[in-house]
Amino acid sequence: MMTYERSLWVKALTAHSLETISNLAEEINKNWQIKYRILPQNGLSLVTLQDGVFHEPYYLGEIPISHAYLSLINEQGESYDGAAQVMTDSEDLAVALAVCDAVMAHQLPGWKKVAHYIELGMKKRAEENQIRGAMLAKTKVNFSLLSQGENDATD
Repeated sequence: MMTYERSLWVKALTAHSLETISNLAEEINKNWQIKYRILPQNGLSLVTLQDGVFHEPYYLGEIPISHAYLSLINEQGESYDGAAQVMTDSEDLAVALAVCDAVMAHQLPGWKKVAHYIELGMKKRAEENQIRGAMLAKTKVNFSLLSQGENDATD
């Protein structure tokens, strides 16, 4: 089983449906109590970019965003933190991803199942990237041929 960086876990897990991830989090969360460090929230985030010439900020638009920060607490009172931030308007997805994050980060019971879904998700993302790359290659335009045509016309 391949391990991936923590920064890629959300990307991999969101390749699956909300229902799949929710069921996974529910299954591995049976023996844990959830304590929210910060209440899960969703809303809009303003995307700010910087102008390339004057280096001034400008606003591209708004994107939906949800985040969750929680602790999983076992019967002995031991606490394990997890968090997730995702571009969606679903607090449920953010909570499910945060549960998966805590389980993976601390290798709690069920972490191998989460790792399996991460691996499947990364394979899905790789296939999508391959398809996108093929589509991009098919639509590539060689503009240098246009300038040759102009030079031929003036000769």
